Amino acid sequence: MARRTELRKPRIDHARRTSMGDLFKRLDHEQRALHDSWDDVVRVLFVVSMMSAAVWSLCSALRFVVHAGSDWLVHHVAGAPSPWAWAVLLGVLVVGGLARGALLRRPGWDETAGDGMDVALANYHSTYDHAGDDPRPRFERPAFGLALRKAAATALTLATGGSGGLEAPVVVIGEAVGAGWARVFRVRSEHELRTYQLAGIAAAVTTLLGAPFAGALFAIEFCYGDRIIYRKFAYALLAGLVAYTLNQRFIGLEPIFSAPPHARSHTLAEYGITALVAITVSAPVALAFGRLMAKTADLVGKVSLVFRGAVGALGTGLVALLLSVAAGIPAHHVLGMGEHTLAELLRPGATFPIHVLLLAAMGKMITTGLTIRSGGSAGMLIPSMFLGGVSGALMGEVLRRTGVLPELDLALLVVVGIASALVAVIGVPLAAIALVLEVFGAAYGPPALLSCGVTYVLTLRIRVYGNQRMSPDPDADETGFADAGEAADAGAAAGMEGRPEGEP
Repeated sequence: MARRTELRKPRIDHARRTSMGDLFKRLDHEQRALHDSWDDVVRVLFVVSMMSAAVWSLCSALRFVVHAGSDWLVHHVAGAPSPWAWAVLLGVLVVGGLARGALLRRPGWDETAGDGMDVALANYHSTYDHAGDDPRPRFERPAFGLALRKAAATALTLATGGSGGLEAPVVVIGEAVGAGWARVFRVRSEHELRTYQLAGIAAAVTTLLGAPFAGALFAIEFCYGDRIIYRKFAYALLAGLVAYTLNQRFIGLEPIFSAPPHARSHTLAEYGITALVAITVSAPVALAFGRLMAKTADLVGKVSLVFRGAVGALGTGLVALLLSVAAGIPAHHVLGMGEHTLAELLRPGATFPIHVLLLAAMGKMITTGLTIRSGGSAGMLIPSMFLGGVSGALMGEVLRRTGVLPELDLALLVVVGIASALVAVIGVPLAAIALVLEVFGAAYGPPALLSCGVTYVLTLRIRVYGNQRMSPDPDADETGFADAGEAADAGAAAGMEGRPEGEP
């Protein structure tokens, strides 16, 4: 019996090796290339850590400048009783617009206009458009220069009172810094380059949201749409953790939003209302926002590039002034980044007049459209979350005031509105759910799961960003596998019998 056992053992080991070899051949091109040696793993971990700290530094500095300028103008200046207060605000807006218009005429600054998400996607996918494992197509494009120009243009847009978010601009900054570090370290593989690009995006988003898991998921879903490459995702998690740790160690920032406690159990009525919010309010409003942006571009596109920023900034300020004078809408509801409005909606026991919520949503869409489409560097993500949260609160107030659900928790609808709007605009359901869990708490998770899933299914074929939700490998399924037979044949032809790509 002992001899039979000894004879069988090599057969088991051989079968196991054969199975692993077959599994390796089933991996697609990207996944095979990520089977690094331990030396490579240690080197990449070191570079990702250092690069994430650099991304955190630049994004933190930008956040400080933008918040200092925007909060001073939107809260203190616009809220002052002096009749000259609005004149000062309008003047600063126009000067910022003129400065942006002058810069846009200079070489390399055209990529800073708008939110930049399509620019980041085009830069990330540039290496997929060329045969072979070659990072040079991305190295031929701007990297550190693009990051610095984007930061400067964003400061000129948002710190002077423009309407928009910081999240999209920092995505461009994170991708560009990651590509720059890859060039400094003379990376020879496009697969390693993409690891740094993804890590840079994850670090940038985490710096602002204070949610490392959501930041890493956002990076991978944003760049790959319908698939997750887990080796790259692991490095993105590290980048998010580095940024999160630096936030806590040196700045001590809390998550971008906070919500009151909520019971972990949810009624059928709450599930039904959250699904209704996603289907009929938050997602349609966010998608309408994207369509409005296109119409606004047609309008301001008729103005000369030099004065386009000034005209858009003046229009933004006049809309805020009109709403303030005619309806008493505070300026921070339609200017700036909108984070303060969401924070007010999420306070325990918060109530808002229905007309204020309705006009704030309409005004925010117009001011953000004018800001971004006139050449301003600002993002659509936070404004979309603003619109989702405000529209959710609007439905909640209607249901409470009509007596349909008088005890409805308004914060619950605000949270699911934020999550479903994020999914509708950029198609990142896992990142949206992770954001809810990390920022708002596990009690809000089940309704967010429902609203994000429903929104994703309904908006799957709708794209706000032209380069988004497109897998770089169109033959791969949602797990990243191409056809099993084709993958095995390709692996055998390339001599991939159990060794990483590029290894001698």
